[in-house]
Amino acid sequence: MIFICTLILVTILSLLLTSSIKKHYYLYYSLATGVAIITSFYEILRITSNAKLEGVILTLEKTSIRGLISVSFFILVMYAGALNQKWTITKKLRSIRAELAIIGAIMLLPHGIVYFIRFIILKLPKIINEGSFPVLYLSYIAVGLIGFIIMIPLLITSFKKIRRKMQGKQWKRIQRWAYLFYFLAYLHVLLILLNEKEIDWVRLSSYTIVFISYMGLKLLKNKEINIAKPFKLSKMNN
Repeated sequence: MIFICTLILVTILSLLLTSSIKKHYYLYYSLATGVAIITSFYEILRITSNAKLEGVILTLEKTSIRGLISVSFFILVMYAGALNQKWTITKKLRSIRAELAIIGAIMLLPHGIVYFIRFIILKLPKIINEGSFPVLYLSYIAVGLIGFIIMIPLLITSFKKIRRKMQGKQWKRIQRWAYLFYFLAYLHVLLILLNEKEIDWVRLSSYTIVFISYMGLKLLKNKEINIAKPFKLSKMNN
């Protein structure tokens, strides 16, 4: 339910604040960076001194460190490229697609960095000492790490200043890796949920529906584009 609520809230805020995000994007980047720093700082304290939050603040922190806010932003970026371009909602999302991607990536940094450090310092030595090989756990760590590495160049090249310095074909070639990133993000979540003692079927179904719906819409849109290409070329030739 937290994921669904987060996705709904992020969607509403993104649509209501579209003009503001487009005009004052640096403020939203700063806000996302602030949240990322605070989240990271708390997680370090939690690991080193067993610090604990409570109530609503704890829920917000968990939503941040688990990447739910980031995933919500990335879902909007995904659907902005898959929905009908004539729709008002699509036009709004497409106008701030890069900004939403950057905000999502910034807020995912604590998730990737903190959990990787926890794995290296706490989990890996324990696995080695016990001589065990938890396949699902190591699989979602590996998938998450690969996805995180892919995200870094996507984040860097999404900034306007960087994009202006690149050739169009070069930029598009890098950004195509976003599709692999989306798939790995879904696979990462899927493996995490399957690794739990009791599978949360609501969460699993929610993520699966979102991803499969995106794939269906994207394939349909690409099919429509491919059908329209010959028609446009014939009109140009005439």
